[in-house]
Amino acid sequence: MLTSYTVEEPWLPASEGITDWGEWFHTLMLGDRLRMTAFQAAIREVVRPGSVVLDLGTGTGILARWALEAGAERVYGIDFNDLVLATAVERMASAGLAARFHPVHGMSFDIELPERVGVIISETLGNLADNEGCVRILADARARFLAPGGVLIPSHVESYLVPVAAERAHQAISAGHVRGGAPPDAFGSYYDTVIPWRRHLATPRLARQYRFTGDESDTYELRLPFAIRHDGLFTGFKGYFTANLSDSVAMDISGDDIEHGTASDSWKHAFLPVRQPIEVRTGDRLALTFSRVADPRRGAFAQRYRWAGTVFRDTSVIGSFDSGFADRLQED
Repeated sequence: MLTSYTVEEPWLPASEGITDWGEWFHTLMLGDRLRMTAFQAAIREVVRPGSVVLDLGTGTGILARWALEAGAERVYGIDFNDLVLATAVERMASAGLAARFHPVHGMSFDIELPERVGVIISETLGNLADNEGCVRILADARARFLAPGGVLIPSHVESYLVPVAAERAHQAISAGHVRGGAPPDAFGSYYDTVIPWRRHLATPRLARQYRFTGDESDTYELRLPFAIRHDGLFTGFKGYFTANLSDSVAMDISGDDIEHGTASDSWKHAFLPVRQPIEVRTGDRLALTFSRVADPRRGAFAQRYRWAGTVFRDTSVIGSFDSGFADRLQED
């Protein structure tokens, strides 16, 4: 497990650079105790001897390997990164599983499989749930690849937002101290950051939920009111997801204990900072408008987020914020 980071330490968001992931990030994911434990348990529960499985976004092949070890007759492993896919093939060969692993290079939208599968496994989830294109990708995979009565892992995903007093993270961003380099518009971008529960200023609110049925849009605007429960300095929002991986396995990335593995090394949380922090008191009200715009012209994983709103005390406005759709990480 990677332990060379601390709480409230901002990193450039990994989900915005998914097409550039190399061996180092796949190693990080393989060492993520939270991620690995949950997916392994779900695969052991769902995959049966003789199952035909699709591992969508197979990477170095660990989920596919677990499916084969659980008795899958064959596993199709799709990945757009040919170098990483080659690593998966090598690892399957070393494990004596190469004959039952069928690598498929490309984007899933452009691929046809020779048969429908009984299980689809995918970890195309960002820490805001939909920031790796999972809504369109998994809905398409369900419609074209999954056999009637088949199982999708994950079956149900929910994203949450909560206002936080993450002063250390905000100060680091203001000073340009961001792992991976500070973006041009520091407060128009979100970050990967572990934010402790004790920094929550309100009760987390459900933002979006997905079952990947094809009826769910990945472009939206939603409004969430929050009741401030603790005095503090409002510096932005924490975003995270929970996922049902199987009937008995849930994965929740909201945890904050890095040492003991309740925090996710690879996902962390999403920190959406405000430009100017606002002093809040118990009983204040915060009205958030949160928006996502998908941009398929830039690729399957492209999106922009905006978080804007107002803080009220009794009948008075005491502050407002607006990130704008200015995520420079996605500029040409």
